[in-house]
Amino acid sequence: MCIFREKRELTNDARTRIANWLLVKKSTGKLKRGTVKEALELFGVHRTTIYRILKQAKALWQNGDAVNMDSKKPKRVGKKGKHIDLSKISEIPFHKRGNIRALAIALGVSKSTIHRFIKSGQIKPHTNALKPALTENNIKERLKWCLKAIDQDNGMFNDMYNTIHLDEKWFYMTKGTQRYYLLPGETQPYRTCKSKRFVTKVMFLCAVARPRFNADGECIFDGKIGMFPFVRWVPAKRRSRNRPAGTLELKPVTSVTKEAYRNMLIRQVIPPIMQKWPDNDQGPIYLQQDNARPHIEVQDRDFMEAVQNSNKDLRLVFQPPNSPDMNVLDLGFFRAIQSLKDQTAPKNTKELVKNVKNAFREYCPTKGNRVFLSLQLVLIQVTRVKGSNNYLQKHVGKEALERQGLLPIVFSPSPSLVEECLAYVEAMQ
Repeated sequence: MCIFREKRELTNDARTRIANWLLVKKSTGKLKRGTVKEALELFGVHRTTIYRILKQAKALWQNGDAVNMDSKKPKRVGKKGKHIDLSKISEIPFHKRGNIRALAIALGVSKSTIHRFIKSGQIKPHTNALKPALTENNIKERLKWCLKAIDQDNGMFNDMYNTIHLDEKWFYMTKGTQRYYLLPGETQPYRTCKSKRFVTKVMFLCAVARPRFNADGECIFDGKIGMFPFVRWVPAKRRSRNRPAGTLELKPVTSVTKEAYRNMLIRQVIPPIMQKWPDNDQGPIYLQQDNARPHIEVQDRDFMEAVQNSNKDLRLVFQPPNSPDMNVLDLGFFRAIQSLKDQTAPKNTKELVKNVKNAFREYCPTKGNRVFLSLQLVLIQVTRVKGSNNYLQKHVGKEALERQGLLPIVFSPSPSLVEECLAYVEAMQ
């Protein structure tokens, strides 16, 4: 049986064991033929290791000394480590520790030293994002919005099944900087455009609701109302080698006005809601939008006429100002669609629109349900900081809870927190 199969330095006990075994074999005189081969199979070490141990043990035995095969190496070898007080990092301004090189210069150490601290977890990399500046009125409106989402009967958040989130986003033909993974020696891709400032882009209006599942976990409503591009067909003014003059081309609308937004809601958003919305839900449906200038008022006359002609009770609502974290699209939905779209390589506006719509269709409803639960966790965090946006996103392991069948439909803030926020809002009046 082989004792040492892995390639590693032998311990003192292992060397002593090998030495005693070899001395027993040599006690009768010269080693018999095949003894070294037998030692290789028994101890799993290299042939030169056997000869080296035998030579050392033989010399000790002939001098009458005890066969001590302990390593002659000291316990600690090499250059002694330099002690670095990492608490000094907190005294360095944030703008002077934006990368490893800058932090190394500020501490007076090498970049490799900083890299080792990062690997060991003693220094934590952090990516910081800008957040909207909030006025006192913004903070109050955010806190009121969170409290309004709580069901006063049971103290839990509303299930949010009757809310459709609306928002716009630009999708670009390609990114200025794109990451690829290549084989050694593989030719890198060559990408060109006439100007980085004018990469072809299309704005989409996205409308999503919370997905619904039956008792068996099957999706009965995916919540995906639609992904609607702001584009138009324009006849080509001049001929080219690709098409004659007058051929209709798909062009993006570069400036979305209030009129364009109103037409999109009436002609593109309301019909899919009438078609896709579950028939057993007869309550009001809230269309939540942010406070962008092109967005229409709640009582817009043309919109109200379109709602009256439909068979649904649609109501426009504005989310709190400067609060993208109150919309599921900005929380994670757009990021997922962008990631799926980036796995394609559109060559024109038509392909870009097609790829974005395909990414929208491929998005998993189960993940969409998790984003709505993330929104409820955000609302809890906002109440804890009294309406501010200076908080850390809470993670509860929704995917793991879902696998175990323990993922709740709604989360609930603590009753004491709700009472505290109600008193705080009253004091702000």
